Amino acid sequence: MPKRGTNIYKRKDGRWEGRVLQSNCLEGKRKYISVYGKTYREVKDKTDNIRQQMSLTQNEYPEISLKEASDIWFTDKAPAWKASTYAAYNNITQKYILPYLGKYSVYQIDAFVMDDFFQHIKLNDSGTPLSCRYLHHICNIVLMILIHIKKKKRVDIQIPDNPVTYCKTKQILLPPENAMMTLENYLFTNIEDDTCLGILIAFYTGVRIGELCAMTWEDIDITEEIIYIRKNMQRVSIGKEFDSKTEIVFQEPKTDTSTRVIPIPPVLLPYLKERHPRAEGFVIKGKRKPFTEPRTLQYRFAKILKECNIQNFHFHMLRHSFATRCIDGGFDIKSLSEILGHSNVQITMNLYVHSTMQHKKQLMRYFSVSLNEKKLIDTSK
Repeated sequence: MPKRGTNIYKRKDGRWEGRVLQSNCLEGKRKYISVYGKTYREVKDKTDNIRQQMSLTQNEYPEISLKEASDIWFTDKAPAWKASTYAAYNNITQKYILPYLGKYSVYQIDAFVMDDFFQHIKLNDSGTPLSCRYLHHICNIVLMILIHIKKKKRVDIQIPDNPVTYCKTKQILLPPENAMMTLENYLFTNIEDDTCLGILIAFYTGVRIGELCAMTWEDIDITEEIIYIRKNMQRVSIGKEFDSKTEIVFQEPKTDTSTRVIPIPPVLLPYLKERHPRAEGFVIKGKRKPFTEPRTLQYRFAKILKECNIQNFHFHMLRHSFATRCIDGGFDIKSLSEILGHSNVQITMNLYVHSTMQHKKQLMRYFSVSLNEKKLIDTSK
């Protein structure tokens, strides 16, 4: 292969090839950018242009760290985020990402570094393994920072793949049917209590705990027999540090489809009609505040489960249970997806629809006889 000029060759196929050594490569890992052309001059111009651009990039941003890149990412993106989104990204960045990767140059974060980072954060401070889904989310934030700085500053960096590639969805075990019946009886018996009424609303509509806590009586239209889901309540960090103070924020629901209208089930309607004329403010009131925040409601819910002698489960399980009962009752997936506020029906199927044991037992009755017995029955027909 004849050579003419620094790292410019004429190939056997008649084309010219030029190679430019990438800057800021890790020691021992030499990487090249290859360009092609019909003439030597064309390739020479291309390689000179690449070297010039790389030189400008190096002079302007010689060794930008991931900490600096994350600051730029937050500054540019935060104005479009909800307070809860900012708090979630900030907490993960401060707790997991910057302590390990903060001093790394953005040029150094390759597949090997990402894999080391993944191995490092597998266990949190308490020694409890982080979920596969959460690990994937943490690593993905690193990649989002790199992608943003690459586009904004035009730095020549390679974006590695997320080292957490497979997340098996853990099977969710719903509370037993008798436990749900016991809980329902308790809530109806004590329905004059704001907390019990609110939990019953979640029991029969599948609303999220933050949506329930933000719900006011103005969101309940007794005449039209509908409930408007227009707000969400969350406690979020108000500072940049991981252990910064928190405050309650009211914001729009998590997605556009989460802002929705839910028909009031007939089983709830008489109780809401009875309470509505004399009620105002938040549906679930607090003892010291006009509202009850999600964390407090979860505590109250756990106390009710204990009084009912029911094994403790998270409030969000009411949403899973509601969705599954709807499917067993004959709901079509599209309608259920809209009631739950999902962007597509696949989310509803994957996350919230769980076949009950009773339904599984009914299906297994297909095998009420052996294959030989079935053959004899078919032959006798």
